[in-house]
Amino acid sequence: MKTTNESTVAKKESIIIKATVAPTTESVIKRADALVKEREQYETVTLARSNKELYGILGKVHGLYLEASKDIDCLKQTLSQMKAALAVRSIKVQVNSPAITVFVRYVFNSDRKRAYNYTRTLMAAIKANVKPEALADFVEGKGGVEECKKDFSKSLETIAKEQALASAIDAIKAELETMDPTEEVQMPDSSVHLSDDCNYAFVIARIGSGKKLELLRTVPTTTKALESSAIKELAKALLEDENSAEEDSKVDKKDMASSKALSTMTLKQVNAVIA
Repeated sequence: MKTTNESTVAKKESIIIKATVAPTTESVIKRADALVKEREQYETVTLARSNKELYGILGKVHGLYLEASKDIDCLKQTLSQMKAALAVRSIKVQVNSPAITVFVRYVFNSDRKRAYNYTRTLMAAIKANVKPEALADFVEGKGGVEECKKDFSKSLETIAKEQALASAIDAIKAELETMDPTEEVQMPDSSVHLSDDCNYAFVIARIGSGKKLELLRTVPTTTKALESSAIKELAKALLEDENSAEEDSKVDKKDMASSKALSTMTLKQVNAVIA
């Protein structure tokens, strides 16, 4: 049984504990202000420094990929070994992803979302013809990786299709520059003006008997829009041929083995290149 003195001590201790845990508005605001300063320090020093380092690594990844892209065999073998290493880490890369994604995931060992953001940042830089050493300035100028991602908000599938078409256009241009003509014809009363530094004339033809083309008239002026549209249609046909079993008219893929073309190819396209 407790004595009167013991009960009094316990009661006093209880009162003291309640008094010490009661917060004050002043103390809360003071601690909040301290956190504001801590956050400012993080944003202006720690975060800025870490972002700078991140952009530097991304620039090196970009440069390394472009270097590997100079030789198709080197690129293929590098991608193969990197994919094997990623598989050991339980990281998978889809064949329709830009090949540079493999480099990103290999270096950063990141989840799909981060790899997606970093890849889109690099793809935005590639689209803007930014050199690897200038990547940090490019990303900072956009306001960071997130803003780069928003600025280049298309899906990777859309990007892959666009880059596939761009690569096919480069291949078609190379083919047209070197291919031998099927036949030379003289069109009566015809003259062609090549505007905007165009290279090709266009002829209006009709499909005659036996599916032979009947050449009717030349288009008097070739504009850049007309030429680009025609080459784009040829590129689309090339992509369709590559996705089918028909290989008869496939363009020599060596003409596509430039660092710029390879830097935007998907894994599937890289593997389809004939060394």
